[in-house]
This record gives sequence, structure tokens and C-alpha cells, in this order.
Amino acid sequence: MKKIIIGICASVLMLTSLAARERDYASSHYKYIALYEQGKTMQHVRSAMGLDTFREMIREEWDLGYDITDIKYGNGKWIGLFSKSDKESHQTYIVASRWGAVDHVLSEYWKQGYYITHVEHGLADWIVVFEKNTGYTNQSYERRKTLDEFTVYVEKRWEEGYDLIDLEYGQGRWTGVFAEGTGYKGQAMVIRSRWSDMVPVIEQYWKKGYGVSDIEQTLGKWMVVFSKTKEQKAQGYETSSTVEKLKETLQKRQEKGYKVIDLAEGW
Repeated sequence: MKKIIIGICASVLMLTSLAARERDYASSHYKYIALYEQGKTMQHVRSAMGLDTFREMIREEWDLGYDITDIKYGNGKWIGLFSKSDKESHQTYIVASRWGAVDHVLSEYWKQGYYITHVEHGLADWIVVFEKNTGYTNQSYERRKTLDEFTVYVEKRWEEGYDLIDLEYGQGRWTGVFAEGTGYKGQAMVIRSRWSDMVPVIEQYWKKGYGVSDIEQTLGKWMVVFSKTKEQKAQGYETSSTVEKLKETLQKRQEKGYKVIDLAEGW
């Protein structure tokens, strides 16, 4: 299983065209990035300024049969991407002010068959989403103070047979969540200082047969995780300057047969 990390680079590469995404990727503007993949499902985005209000939204969506697909905090808002579940929902989440509190309950959740699917840090709080029926068979995480150290431990986890399923920066550390049983056939992680430098890299990896599985911006660095699957579906992405425009774009992409599989935000 090929696993590689490509470090920070300032070089500018030539762009190539690809359907299902737009070229609005100005590096100097705040943006939300929605990663799309071919496939139809009912989805929508909701946001709130306060965490208590956002938690009420999650409960409302669960009652309506929608699951959490992703959570982001940025530009003063909590944002949730919700997708209609085609099965009985088995999601839960915890909110913790320190990662140590998360670590304290992890073994119990794993014993019950729940695995972490998403982590997000905002306003000094961690939101950690757990889910059953993921297909995962084992899970672990790494938290490191420096990016160089973090990339070293990502490679170590890859060597142990784990895949990187989510990453986040919070409380002075890069956090990576890993799992076995993902179905991935190989992974790579690329780091760039500017989104405009990441754009051609994404297109290069698409041509190599990789799909994007996670996009994050942490401390001014854009980090993209690429994963190979047995049958890679067509992907694309869109950048939006506001939550309202993100919602408009989601509706348009749904009409074209695409669904959002990941959200990112940053400059």
C-alpha cells in the first residue's frame, strides 16, 4: 500500500481543466470549500453562531432522519453538513474543552462499536462525532506539537496498516484520527501554504487515480489527504465566500448528481 507525504512547497504549477468544479480559489480571501463526489443524496447545510444553538440543530436533524456528514467552525460560525440516512442512525457526539476528556471515554465508545468519523475544534471546544456501522475494525489517533513531528507519525501509522481519516489542529497540537478497515488502497498527504498552490496538486492526484478524502487548513497550511479506492468516483470542489453561497452551490451541484463528502474553510 503506497503512502507518501509531500511537504510544503511554494512552486506554481500549470493548471489543467476538470469538470464539476469552479476556479474561484483566490488565496487572499476567506473561503469555504465543498468537496463533491458523484452520487445522489438529500443534503443541506445549517449554521449557528453559538454552540448551544448548533447542538439543538443537530438534534433536530437527527429527529428528521439526517446524519452529520461534517462539522466545521470558522469565521465565527458553527457549520453542519447533514445528509439523509438510508439506514437507522447510529451517531452520537461529545463536546469537550480538553482532548484529555475525549481520550478518557474513547475506549468505552470503541467497546460499544462506535468509531470516530469527524473531529472539529472551535472556540476552545472539541466536537467529536462517533458512528456505528462504519466498516472500521480498529482506530487510533496521534497528537503532536509540530507539523514535522506530526507527518513522521502519520507515516508510522501508515506502516502499521492504519489510514488517516480526519485531521484537525487545536490546543497547540495537530491531531490525526486513524482507522483500519477503511477500504482505501493507498494514501498520500500534501501540504501547501496557499490554496492556489494546492489546486494543481489536486488535479495531478486525480489523474493518478487518487480521490480527495480530507481537506483542512491549520495554522496557515492547507493539508489535503488523498486516498485510492477500488472504484474512484468523479470528484470536484467549489469555493464559496459565505455560508449562503455555499448553500446555493450545494443545491446546484445536487441537481447535477453530486454530493458533498467534506467541508473545509480558511484563507
